[in-house]
Amino acid sequence: MQHPIGHTSDNIPVYVDLVNSPAGKHIALQPRLVSLVREAVSKVSVRSQEVSIDYDMGRPIGYSFIVKTEEKDSILYAQFLHDTIYTRFVKNGSPSATRYLSIKLRRDKDGHYELYDTWVGRIHPPQPGSTQETVKSRTYWADHAYIFGMDDRPLQLSTLTKVCPYTK
Repeated sequence: MQHPIGHTSDNIPVYVDLVNSPAGKHIALQPRLVSLVREAVSKVSVRSQEVSIDYDMGRPIGYSFIVKTEEKDSILYAQFLHDTIYTRFVKNGSPSATRYLSIKLRRDKDGHYELYDTWVGRIHPPQPGSTQETVKSRTYWADHAYIFGMDDRPLQLSTLTKVCPYTK
């Protein structure tokens, strides 16, 4: 289901697929993301086929639940329900207030932009093992993790492990 979000500063329509996109999953958990994305995209001009935007909203908008980890931290890996990739978690950590909104847009065949993904916090590489994995993914996620228990999405408890599932 396509839901209109708004327009870029150069009047290109932006929409989100609320059912089949990662953005739709995040919006279901945080509906105010729609108004934040609307505000941010209205101030940017986009030309690329795909773009990742690390937008400073100029005010605190929420908390980032991804933190830098250290050797002494207790790390776990698990899959979210209905997911096939493992996510790295740290048992203890504190969310940090952030002014940043991350936005990923993809141009469609009509020249409009689909909001592929969005979240509160800074842009980060895709997780290792995902189809979007980049050369930066493993390096970044080797010392960053989601704070365990801070995400509302349920985990597949049978996948919980302390062994890194994506080491070379």
